[in-house]
Amino acid sequence: MKKALLILLLLLLPVWLFVFLVDKSIWLDEAALALNVLDKSYLELFKPLQYAQSAPPLFLCLTKVLVSVFGPGEKVLRFIPFFCAVASVVAFYFLADEVFKKNFVDVADENGIKNRWQAFLGTVIFAFSFPLLYNSLEFKPYTADILFTILTFLIWLKVLQHKVSVKKEIIFVLLLSLFPLFSFGSIFSICAVCALSIPINGLNKGKERKIIPLTLGASFILYYIFIFSKINSGTNVYKYWVSYFINHNFLKGVAVFFDILKYHFFPSPIAGFALIFFILGLIYLCKYREDVFSIFSVTLFSALAASWYNFYPLYGRLSLFLYPVFLLAVLSPLGFLGELSAKKKVIAAFSVLFLLSTVFYNPFNDVLYKREEIKPLLKAVQREIEPGDRVFVFTGAHLTWRHYTKTLFKPLGAIWEDTFVCPYNAAPEACVREIEPFCNLALNRGNSCYILYSSEVNTLRNLRLLENSATKLDAKIIQKDKNSMLYKASGL
Repeated sequence: MKKALLILLLLLLPVWLFVFLVDKSIWLDEAALALNVLDKSYLELFKPLQYAQSAPPLFLCLTKVLVSVFGPGEKVLRFIPFFCAVASVVAFYFLADEVFKKNFVDVADENGIKNRWQAFLGTVIFAFSFPLLYNSLEFKPYTADILFTILTFLIWLKVLQHKVSVKKEIIFVLLLSLFPLFSFGSIFSICAVCALSIPINGLNKGKERKIIPLTLGASFILYYIFIFSKINSGTNVYKYWVSYFINHNFLKGVAVFFDILKYHFFPSPIAGFALIFFILGLIYLCKYREDVFSIFSVTLFSALAASWYNFYPLYGRLSLFLYPVFLLAVLSPLGFLGELSAKKKVIAAFSVLFLLSTVFYNPFNDVLYKREEIKPLLKAVQREIEPGDRVFVFTGAHLTWRHYTKTLFKPLGAIWEDTFVCPYNAAPEACVREIEPFCNLALNRGNSCYILYSSEVNTLRNLRLLENSATKLDAKIIQKDKNSMLYKASGL
């Protein structure tokens, strides 16, 4: 196992080093979360956040510690998500090794050594998957979700499902009860541990398991009272995600489930194949690894139930904690390969690799890294701006502007009174109407006006409105990137 893990880590090192060294602008959601870390005290991070954000309090507190020591740079803000992503690769290998520690047909090689090639193959796919690579670059807690979910699975499969001493059981249960403070997504795997530990006649093989459900149940109640019930207070977080609640609609539940499957296995035709393999995998797990099937299926059921009752929106990155469940289930039918010839094993393995297209996704594609590239625009403004110039920030860049003028571009923050930042919820038409009167105050006295556009979604309609207004001011494009643009209009 150690040799396989070492080879795996050496294989991953170049790509993950490249990912960490990427210089990518903070985008809207990251800026919103970063401003909470910068502006709030440690205690306030346990309360509802500003800017329609929610995140585990200890995740934010640890980030605030790093920011206090090393400063608020992008690498510092993104260190914990990146660390969690790398750690989850190692943790996933141990989970996959546990799931595939014996072939489903109980076939060993001629030396009697258990076959671990499925675990190695699964970890390679997991480590190079688009969702994991991308979210390792985001200052959001989604890679923490996946890490703590995997750790929960490992604790259950290796420790708590077996008979252990009371002291050991208490230690691990208390550890599990802390996980939601680092990762909201881990609560569903913890719910599965709680459910599978309830002492019901005929279950748990007669073992007494009152400590686990009582302790975890009490922690759920406390977290709901003091954290989860207050997340939406004053921020309307749920309004943004309302379309991703199943909301007692079975057909919508099917659509939501397939959407999150497409997030992990894309494009859509591949997701269709993945769905077939997923169903087959659950059947294999149910037949040959009932304990794995139980923890996986109850975790998935808990997440779907939470969305059914409007507690948790199941959407792309919010469902990242389910990726280990999907991937290991999809790989589970490979258990039958133990009885095939070596040539057929290779053919079958490459067929699965073809279906799991995420392993072939180009990790160096700029789509992975270019999003609201506001930083080059701010560098250009800082390089050219003169006293008396004005800056107009178009809707969509209000929080990224505020974040960077508090951190990396502080001199621009000093001219805040000469800046108009269009509110995020303002209609583009209303925002455009403010450009000419705002800029003309600078142009009429011979100064310049900079119009900054940076948005996650570059709609043609918004661009046309902006271009028309810029044309009236005879403004020129001085900086342009994938989803950003900087105009400069100069006075006489």
